[in-house]
Parts: sequence; structure tokens; C-alpha cells
Amino acid sequence: MADWVIVVDDDIANLKLAGTILSRNNIRVTALNSGQSMLDYVRAHGTPDLILLDILMPGMDGFETLQKYRSYEAEMKIPKVPVAFLTADEDKSTESRGFEMGVSDFIRKPIDPDNLTSRVGNLLSAGKGDDRDIPSDIDLKTLSQILEERNIPHNAMWMGREAFSDVYHYMIRYMDRYRGTAYKLLYTVQISPEVPAGEHPAIMETARRLLQDSLRNSDIMMKIGENHFFLLLPELNRFHVENVIERIGDAWKNDPASAKAGLNVEAESIHSDDRKPEHSDTREPDWIVVVDDDMANLTIAGSILSREKMRVSALQSGQAFLDFIKDNTPDLILLDVKMPDMDGFETLKQLRGRGGPAQRIPVIFLTGDEDESAETRGFALGAMDFIRKPIIPSSLVMRVRHILELVRLQNRFGEEVQQKTEESEKLTLQVIRAMAEAVEAKESVTRGHSGRVAKYAREIARRCGYSEKALNEIHILGLLHDVGKIEVPASVLNKKGKLSGEEYGQVKPHAEAGARILQSIKEMPLLARGARWHHERYDGTGYPDGLKGDSIPEEARIIAVADAYDAMTSKRPYRSPLPQEVARAELEMESGKQFDPRFAAIMIAMIDEDAGFTMRED
Repeated sequence: MADWVIVVDDDIANLKLAGTILSRNNIRVTALNSGQSMLDYVRAHGTPDLILLDILMPGMDGFETLQKYRSYEAEMKIPKVPVAFLTADEDKSTESRGFEMGVSDFIRKPIDPDNLTSRVGNLLSAGKGDDRDIPSDIDLKTLSQILEERNIPHNAMWMGREAFSDVYHYMIRYMDRYRGTAYKLLYTVQISPEVPAGEHPAIMETARRLLQDSLRNSDIMMKIGENHFFLLLPELNRFHVENVIERIGDAWKNDPASAKAGLNVEAESIHSDDRKPEHSDTREPDWIVVVDDDMANLTIAGSILSREKMRVSALQSGQAFLDFIKDNTPDLILLDVKMPDMDGFETLKQLRGRGGPAQRIPVIFLTGDEDESAETRGFALGAMDFIRKPIIPSSLVMRVRHILELVRLQNRFGEEVQQKTEESEKLTLQVIRAMAEAVEAKESVTRGHSGRVAKYAREIARRCGYSEKALNEIHILGLLHDVGKIEVPASVLNKKGKLSGEEYGQVKPHAEAGARILQSIKEMPLLARGARWHHERYDGTGYPDGLKGDSIPEEARIIAVADAYDAMTSKRPYRSPLPQEVARAELEMESGKQFDPRFAAIMIAMIDEDAGFTMRED
């Protein structure tokens, strides 16, 4: 396993620089920006092989952080981890105080790469002796050997949950010797209240025996609390773990002594090393394309980035790059500004004009030009950074890694936002459907009317060239166009004869009532349009506002056509469905009067395509 170093500094530039230098030497690095965050991190993830600790930090300085960390080591009875201070202070008393507290070394800032590499290498080599007394083959079945060697009392095997948490994270350190994924299982023994307390120990002993008999020598088992058993199963995939759980369950059911208790299990996968960084060896190497007409620059950049285990493709002209990018999608582009025939600006402009995945590839310009207008032009075209020539290796690596990490974070954030948006939209649609169904529950004969109106309205809008977002919106407007009927008495809605003038007067306000209800949903201001104005007429004689022609919102004009068609072709309390040809003739006759001619024509075309009168059944 790679050596693990924690670097603690409140200056992000120092963290990045140290991280780049150490990662280049195959050292796993965790960067933290405060003493408290370090203390919290080691409690949760275990102790590293070395800590580089800045002295001057706000809140808690390096001395206080070290003091608290040494207290934690003493409390946990774990070996001391070597600590080196990072400092720009030349005061000898600072060194004296540090060495008195057990600091192994001082590393001066600003950080020199060779100095840092050499000193960290020496400290890591010196620290290897701390664990030489740990046997190479530990029986982890009971952990008693580990507990003895680390002077942890044997009653820790029977500890409560809080104390167990610390020992558990200590145990995770031993997972370094395993590969892949481990599973942790928490078994809970549920003893029936009718069972006398005197029988509980025997039941718990049965549970311990049955669990232990199902484990391998490499598995960990601990009893934590009164009725909980913890199991840690390294190097097992989910299928094998399920077999273990099933085997234990079968043994439990078939054992006479366990009949008075139940056995429940919680399973959770963990990495065999909780400290594994995001850039694991299993991920594909970052792919960088370098475009420069100077072969020396291509060679230098390729050599630097290849040493960082990046995949590099080198191209000598903008046109060669544009041809290359047709069939390839790298992670990052380093693009020279000044090239013959086609400069970097024109190359980037053509790249962005292509759309698709190529439009999203981050670009860093390479330039020896100090002209600020060049940077302004580059950023306006969508470049993410500029790297000056001649190329400085550390600057190139840091800037490339920074942009790659930034893009990854942006993509991850975008995916999370998209996921939350989809979840929110799905929930919103469920609520909307529930509202529509609540209204239709009052009109038993017309059940499904709002859904069909929404479907017809969406199809009319699709044929008009609406975007997918607009189609979804008009679908929702169709679902809720009659929501105001929630305020109309059910006896009126379900009357089997023609409505009286007074009863019709009770129905007409449903348009305004629906708008009033939907206006309270501030996040979707368009909702009220379909509800309020779907009974307006194109000739201006409709209600509630007597709007005319294009002054009626387009969505409402579409819904008006869809609503009328479904009303004619559906069963009503006072009549049977009208034939398809009658509905078509009515739409044709009312085109330009009740209905917008354009949308009426589209609905008529849909009817003509529906020779079998099956459209309402889809």
C-alpha cells in the first residue's frame, strides 16, 4: 500500500503544492485546512503514516493541534505517528518548543520540492519500525492478539457503542492488507419479553457460536453492547455476503436454543481502506491533448504530464486537432495561442461551434504573450485558464490538476442538481395528478377527462414545434385546467339533465376559482393560465374576462380545443359520447369563432388520422 500523509495548512496554495509534489512520488495525500478538521478526520478514518502540520493557523495553531493529537494517541494506546512542522518562522525558540513536543522535523516555507521529497522520504522510512512487531498473519477472528499487542484491555471485546467506534476505526487500519471491498454486518438479537432474564446469557452464547462458526479466519467478530454483534468481512462481494447472511439465518432457525429470539442484520459495504482518495488506480488516467506547432513544447509538456500518469496526445496544428477531435473526447485541451494558418483563438471558436461533447471539453491556452487583451479574448471564447511559456513543470501540473478537479466537481454538482430536479418534478407531477383526480372524483362519469385533455393539448403543442420543457408545462396545465371545480357542488356536476340558469351560474366561476387556487403556487406562475382562460372564446364572447383572439394566452387556446373535443367524445351525465364525425364538424364550424383556427385545424388533422376512433384510448 502507498504511504499515507496528511497535510494540514490553512493556505490552499501550500496544500496544493505539497499534494502535487508528494502525489508525484506515489504518496497518498489527504489535505486539510485546520487543526480541528485533522483531529476529526483521524478519529473517523484512522491514523496516517506521517503528518505535515502548519504552525501558524487561525483558531488552533500547530502546537495545540499536536498536543491534542498526542493525547488522542495515548487515549487509544496506538503508536505515535511522526509529525513534521511546516513553518516560515526562523525563530530558534519555535524549533526548540517543537522538538520538546516530539516533532520529528521542520520543513521550511516556501516549500522546495526536492527538500520536501527528501525529508518526507526520510521520515516515512524512519517510521516503518513502529509496526514491525505486528505479525504478518494476524488471526482477526477474535482480535485478541491485536488487543494484547496494543495493550487494549480484553473487556474491549464487550464494550459499549461509543468505545467501540474508536476501536473499530483502529481495526480499519488493518484492512490495508486486504484488497477490494469489505462488508460490515451488525446483528441484533431480539429476545422475547416472556423469556426469563436468567436464560438470556445462554441465548447470547448460542448467537455468538452460530455467528463465529460461519466466519473465516480473516473475518472480524466483536460483541458490542448487550445484544449486538459486529462482523467485518474482507474481500467478499455482495453475492458472497448474501450467502453468509443466509447461512447464518438458516443455522439460527435450525438451532433449538435460538427459538426464543430473533436475529436481524444490517449490512453495509465499505472500502477496504476508508482513506482511499478519489483518484484511485482503477480510474482511467486523465487524457490531455496538447496542441502546439513547436515540437519542443510538445515534448516538454508530454514528458511532464506523462510523469504524472496522464495520457497525452500531441498535435502540431489547429486543423490537425479539429480532425482529431471528431472521433475523440479527451478530458482537457492545452492549446497554443500563436500557430500558423489557424491560431488558438480560431481553433477554439471552431471547436465550440461544433456543439456536442466537444463543446464541454475544458481548454487552457499556452502563451508567451503578456498582452492582457489576449486573455480577455480567450476567456470570452470559453477558455478556463492561461499557462505562460516557457513551461514551468510544477505550474503546469498544478493548473492542469486544478482544472480537471474543478470540472469533475462541476459535473458532479450538475448531476446532483439534475437528479434533485427530476425528483422534484416527479413529486410535483404526482401532486398535480392527485389534485386532478380529487376534482374528477366529484364527477364520476367524466373520470380521466383531465388526463385526456392534457394528452391532446401536448400533442397539439408538439405539432406546433414546442420545446420539451414547454410540452411538459402544457401537459400540466391540461391536468389542472378544471381544478376550480373542486368548489362546485357534486350534485350540480353529476346532474343527469340540462343545467338550470342558477346551476350554470354555479359552474362558471370554476375558471376563476381554479386560477385563484393555482396562483398560490409561486414556483409555477403559468399554472393559472389554463384554468382561468380555457373557456374564453376566440371571438371574445367567452368567460370570465371576455378576451379575444391573440389576447387569450396561447396555452389556454390550445387547452380550449382539447377540452371541447374530449367533452364531445366522452360520456356526460346528460348524454352519451358524440360520434367522431360530429365532433369534427363542430370544431370545423367553430374555427375562428370559439376556437383559434390554427389549433382547431391541428385537432381536426389528428381526428382524420384517427380512423378507428382510438385516440382517446391511448
